[in-house]
Formats: sequence, structure tokens, C-alpha cells
Amino acid sequence: MIPPEISEQPIEWEYKGWRFGGWIRGDENIKPSQEIVVAFHGFDRNAREMFNFSPLFEDDSVMLSISLLHHDKSTPLPPLPLDEALEPSILIDGIENFISMNFSTIKNVNLVLLGYSMGSRVALTLFEKFPDKLSKVIVLAPDGLKMGGLYRFVVNTRLGKYCWRLIDKIPKTNRWLINAMRSMRLISKHKHQFGRYHTDSVEIRRRVAFGWAGHKLFWPEKEGLIKAINENITHEKKIYFIFGRRDKIIPYSWSKSLRDALSKSTSGVHFLEVSSGHVMRHTSIVQEIKLAIKEAK
Repeated sequence: MIPPEISEQPIEWEYKGWRFGGWIRGDENIKPSQEIVVAFHGFDRNAREMFNFSPLFEDDSVMLSISLLHHDKSTPLPPLPLDEALEPSILIDGIENFISMNFSTIKNVNLVLLGYSMGSRVALTLFEKFPDKLSKVIVLAPDGLKMGGLYRFVVNTRLGKYCWRLIDKIPKTNRWLINAMRSMRLISKHKHQFGRYHTDSVEIRRRVAFGWAGHKLFWPEKEGLIKAINENITHEKKIYFIFGRRDKIIPYSWSKSLRDALSKSTSGVHFLEVSSGHVMRHTSIVQEIKLAIKEAK
């Protein structure tokens, strides 16, 4: 049960040319030993949704759930262009700025990162670059372990950016092409659904274009992530990678390269599976995740 003094409310603040939105769950008086969970949701989801994972933490934990760029209030501010890439250092400094401005005591507070899907990529990048600032990391259906071809094409090539603008101009033709490719069995049912979902509306096409570009610096480097884990993760300071056995978007197999590269003697790093698909927010799955984490200790 959530204590009656725990509240949930929307938040918004600006820092060095950026506006961040989201939700906060907790009270204003943080105890020295209390956790602050900084959470990042998935693409085209919302920050408040991450409160579904509150049972993974103590009842008195504070959760600061931050909206991804071009979701809710999070966006670059003029004169920055809409596709400006956010620097990881600005995000972590902005988070610390919010905490220091809104809570009376932050020394010795345990800062925990929680990420889901695309939000896991943000969390893993912050861990890779600033491991000393964190006490624990939990990433669910973790994006960031393998770069998909569509993402690489759209975000990292001029041709990809041009093609995406073209899709925005001729959406009906794009829809016909995707449906035709599925009819001819040139793409799987999953890829057909993925293509339609990410291109069918103006809003989602803009979110893909600006949101993916805005987070392009949030992609953990494999060697950097391995180094951060080997040098910082211990029996007391843990990192959990949680996968759904039925997840066709981010399967457990995507972690193989990282698992193989890690030292066998590394303690505190856990790769776990639960019975879900990509969606993990339902109560039964959250309880399964909680149990898996408990048994992995």
C-alpha cells in the first residue's frame, strides 16, 4: 500500500535550453537513506505509466518519472531546433538540479535508475557515463543493446532523414507500400504492424523524427557499458536486465553479446526473464519481476 502522505503530481522545469516534463510520486521530505528512483518510459508512452513499477521499490521511495523528448512537456527550447540532440551530461545535471531545487536534503540519497524499452537506453547511457552517481539500475525490455536497421537509417543517414520527410508528405502511398509488402510476405506480421504504427499519423511521424533524433546521443557504447559494469557493479550495487520471454521487439537474445563479454566473476549483474511480451506494466508481471529480482539477490 502507498502511504497516505505519498502523492502524485505533474512536474515541469527548464534547464540550459531544455524543458523537461513528467510526474513525481513521493513527498517533499527525503530521508538520508531514502531512494529517489529516476524513471524513463518507452516510446509513445507516458511518464505517469512508470508508477506501475513502484512495487519494485520501497513504499517511501520517491519516483521522478521524466518524459522522453517530444512526449508531454519535454522539448528543446528556442533557439534550439526541434531535432536538437540532448547531451547526457545536461540531462543528469538537470535531474540533480531538479532534486536540489525541490527537496531539502539530497546528500547520501540513493539514486536509482529505472528504464522501460527506449527509456532503458537513456538509463543505460547515464549509467555508462556517470556510474558513480547511481546506486542501482533496473532496465525493462531494454533498448540500447542492439541498434535496429530502421533506427540507424532514419537517424544516422541523410538519405534516411530525407526518406522519412518523404513518408510524411505521401502517407497514403507509404501505407499502400507497407500493406503490399505484407501481402507479398516480404515482411513479417510484426514488422508490418511496426511500420504501420510508426507512420500512420502525423503526430507519430513527428515523434519518430524528432524524438529519435533528440535521443541519438543516448546509445550506450558496448565497451563503455562493459567497463562501467565491471568497475562499478558489485553485490551491493546491482544492475538488472529484465526481458519478456514472448517479446518480439527486444528479445533476450539481444543481450548475448553483452553477456558473453562480461567477466564471469562479475557479481551484481543479472539478466532475467519473465513471462511477458514487450508490455510489462500489468500488475501480475510487475509482481513477477519483483520476485525475480528478489530471488536473484
